[in-house]
Amino acid sequence: MKTNENNSILSSGSSSFVRKYLTGIFLIICLILLSIFWGFSYKASSLIKNQLHQQGVAFFQEVVLTREWAANHGGVYVKLGSDVKINPYLLKIPGLKVVITDREGECYTLKNPALITREISELAVRKGLFKFKITSLKPLNPDNSPDQFERKALTRFDHGLKEWSTYEDQGNEVLYRYMAPLVTYKSCLKCHSAQGYREGDIRGGISVTINATDMINQLHENNLFLLISAIGIVALIFAIIRFISQAFIKELKLAEQKLIEMASRDFLTGLLNRREMYNRLASEVSRAGRNDKPLSVIMIDIDFFKKLNDTYGHSMGDTVLKELSCKLQETLRKYDIICRYGGEEFLVVAPDATSDEARNLAERIRSIAQKIVIPYGSNATPVSISISAGVSQYIEGEDVEKTISRADAALYRAKGAGRNRVEVA
Repeated sequence: MKTNENNSILSSGSSSFVRKYLTGIFLIICLILLSIFWGFSYKASSLIKNQLHQQGVAFFQEVVLTREWAANHGGVYVKLGSDVKINPYLLKIPGLKVVITDREGECYTLKNPALITREISELAVRKGLFKFKITSLKPLNPDNSPDQFERKALTRFDHGLKEWSTYEDQGNEVLYRYMAPLVTYKSCLKCHSAQGYREGDIRGGISVTINATDMINQLHENNLFLLISAIGIVALIFAIIRFISQAFIKELKLAEQKLIEMASRDFLTGLLNRREMYNRLASEVSRAGRNDKPLSVIMIDIDFFKKLNDTYGHSMGDTVLKELSCKLQETLRKYDIICRYGGEEFLVVAPDATSDEARNLAERIRSIAQKIVIPYGSNATPVSISISAGVSQYIEGEDVEKTISRADAALYRAKGAGRNRVEVA
């Protein structure tokens, strides 16, 4: 029993090692996969942000070019009408012709670059394209006052920052905000010199707002797909590794069992070896003591075995040993223990058997051994054998070696009395 426990612990330890080893491999693979998927997600997010940034820069440059063209030409005069009003803030600028009249008496009002920019922005918003705005920390028109994002960007521009961008979550929409500084040119001083600006000064900035909701939703869908794919692949790898581990552990247990059997059994006969027999005998002694049951041992020896080897060769001797081993296993009870004790000697442990019952078992073994006939050559006389046996019953408190020694002494008495007989200690 102790040996079985040790074998179980050994097998459990090996299985645990395999599980830990494969679990480590699984975790490393998962880490690699998750890193790859995270990289894909990060790359997709970077590409979208870069695309939005490029759009923001392009829109900003288009607005700057429009403003520059309008400023270089002193603004644009538009015919007054119900939908075209005079910009009251331009009337405050000395020397600026805000309203002009043609020869037919039609009146036109000046559209300065800031107003042109705002009206183009409003048109773009109505068409669902994008929105941009010219703003400053010191705007002429209060409608051009900066919002929180624009104020933060303008402050940073004063400290040398070249551009600023961020995402803004507006509940149902996600906006991409981009802003860059607006440099004062000579043509700008016509309207803004009174504010103290000089050529080359940063007098504000242009903010571009792009609706990024669809792109962000696509990014989220992509991330969700990557996450589901990652979970699916991890689950598949887990199933594969689990299958491999179970198959590997099964094979390992079979290999361990074979090693255990090789370590505990005689290689020629397949019977238990002496070491394993002592382990089993110790367990039977303990059980017999607990249950107050008898326990006997039988020492068996093949008669004239050396002569048999010398006459017929060691191959025949091996055949005799194997044949007798098979007959012993067929004859003994299921719970009897038999081992090859050494050479041509066998030891039988008979639980719950008194010395008389063990004697009867030994006599049955002796009778069966006499009937063993092994062919030898085509015309030669078949080889037959006989055995001698000694029986002893375990005495409580006695060392098992002493019990075996008494059985061995009885065996020698049987041999001295003519062999092919059974003696009881």
